[in-house]
Amino acid sequence: MKFYKNFVVFWTVIYLAIAFIGRFTTYHKEVFPFFRWSLYSKTPNKVEFPFVMVTKIGDSLIPPTNILDLSNIHHVSAIDMNLNVINLYNVVSNNLNEFELDDSSFLRILPSGSNFELFVKTLDLSKKEYLNTEKTTKVCNIIDNKIIDFD
Repeated sequence: MKFYKNFVVFWTVIYLAIAFIGRFTTYHKEVFPFFRWSLYSKTPNKVEFPFVMVTKIGDSLIPPTNILDLSNIHHVSAIDMNLNVINLYNVVSNNLNEFELDDSSFLRILPSGSNFELFVKTLDLSKKEYLNTEKTTKVCNIIDNKIIDFD
C-alpha cells in the first residue's frame, strides 16, 4: 500500500511540474496532454454548415438531392466535395463577382445545364438544446452556372 501512495504522489508531482514549467517555457503557454485550458474556449458557438441540393443534372430533372449523395455522377470524394461546397459558399456569401464564381472548380463538377440550390444550416452550440436553434436558409439558386437570385 505504501508503494501505491508513493507512486501516486510521485507521478502527481511530475505531472504538475511538467504543467507548471510548460506554462512558462512554451510558446502557447500550455502543453497539450497535460493542461489544455483553451480546448473548449476556442470552439465557435455558432456553426454554419453549407450544403448544395441538386435539382437538375444536365437535361434530367431529379428530386432535390444533396450533392454529397451523387458521388456516382461527379466522382469526387465526400471530403473534397464538402470543401468545394464550403468554397462556393464563401464566394457567394462574400458577394464576390461572377468571374470568381466561374473560376471556382465547383461549377465544373456537374455537367453544363445543371441546376442546384445553395443552403446554409446554422446552429447555436451555446444553448443546451442546440437542436432547437437549427435554422436552414436558402442562400441562392445557381441555374446553368449562373447565380439567379440571392435570398
